[in-house]
Amino acid sequence: MMSSLFKFLTGRKNQITPDSKKRESAVDKANFAELNKLSPIKNVGISQFPVQENIATPSFVCREAVLNKDQKVVGHSFTLTRSVNELVRKSSELVRNLYDDVLLGSILRMDIKRLLGSRLAFIPILPSSLKRAPIEKLPTEGVILVLTSLEELTQNSSEYLTRLITLKNAGFRFGLQGNLKLPDLQPFLELAEFVLIDIGANDLPTINSLIDEVNKQVMNKNLVAINVKLLDEFHVCTKLPFSYFQGAFITNREAWEAPALDAGRIKILNLLNLLRQDAENTELVQIFKQDPALSFKILRYINSAGFGLAGKINSIDQALLILGRQSLYRWLTLLLFTSGNSNPLDLALMENALVRARFTELCAADSLSKNEQDELFITGIFSLLDVLLRLPMDKVLEQMNLPPLVVEALLHNNGKYAPYLGLAIACEAFDQDQIVNLSCKVGLSLTQVTICQTEALIWAEMANQ
Repeated sequence: MMSSLFKFLTGRKNQITPDSKKRESAVDKANFAELNKLSPIKNVGISQFPVQENIATPSFVCREAVLNKDQKVVGHSFTLTRSVNELVRKSSELVRNLYDDVLLGSILRMDIKRLLGSRLAFIPILPSSLKRAPIEKLPTEGVILVLTSLEELTQNSSEYLTRLITLKNAGFRFGLQGNLKLPDLQPFLELAEFVLIDIGANDLPTINSLIDEVNKQVMNKNLVAINVKLLDEFHVCTKLPFSYFQGAFITNREAWEAPALDAGRIKILNLLNLLRQDAENTELVQIFKQDPALSFKILRYINSAGFGLAGKINSIDQALLILGRQSLYRWLTLLLFTSGNSNPLDLALMENALVRARFTELCAADSLSKNEQDELFITGIFSLLDVLLRLPMDKVLEQMNLPPLVVEALLHNNGKYAPYLGLAIACEAFDQDQIVNLSCKVGLSLTQVTICQTEALIWAEMANQ
């Protein structure tokens, strides 16, 4: 099977016989069946192959944050799970087109327009998918169609230029990703707003040569560094003319030089511990009064428009009573990410932590008690506290008074809350097997998990504004 697939993909011009056609068809069907097992195309409007009716697992769309020069989240890149991506890269054009239909259909079911808000969505597709039905259903605002097979573009230059111009006139925006040194690419570079360069797959001289190649042909394009895995890679990229950055570097745990905790964060940790110990309000008020900046922040927060209070609150005592202990705990948790000696990436890290926290909470909405859901929220948001503080998790937890189940999940990946946190992390890591296994373990379908992820993304963006 692999030899005939290889010949089919590499375009070897062997004599075409009825037997060879049957073999190629069998290869396509086998690859399609595997793709469909992972991400069924049912209800997407494709009928080239029969869909297996007994398969209930829907596709799962993974997202990865895209940051700008100010290190703020400005969008997300959306793909199917990594195991599907690996399979598709080895398959025929037909199967790759089916993959695009699955991805686009899944994104449409996520209600991408509501999810985006004012942000961007980078969606990688084949050029041939520009002609397929799901494209027309996408919203034009905020969506970037990233064309990933540039060889296909240049081989059918006239046809694709006409199609791209039509779509651009309709409001669509484009990016290019792939071999940027191909001849005859310039017309497409002129139409595109974004050029994506894979940092993880290239060394620095190659990255510089790709940037030079783009700048020789066109100017003022938004360069996007993708597959940035390490903070060191990110820092190098910020010195190059990239406008956007995408990759796992935000939550990467590297060998840190542990900094001393600053006084502001120590006070917040102290308050969080006192809340867990049910300390009297008078004790909490005294800590706030010893820190004018902290007092100012809580009064500004309680008097913000979101609370809709009739009169202005001027005392810490009143603020604590109105806010309540649970809301105060959550607010102080968020303050850990933004206080003291923070760096610009902390805001992006906080949004990721918020997504985890809200996602785990939503996943447990029908299975755990309200108190357990609150503890799951804490588990999710504290799961990145070691990255924020650049301390090993055991050292972080030594300074905190947390519920035993939270500690067990954070420190040992065990216990009642561990599957929920593991599911949140698996969604970030594009780990199909873990997503399927843990979804079953917490009693959710992948459709429900997708809904929880969508709601968590929207909620986290609003909370981070």
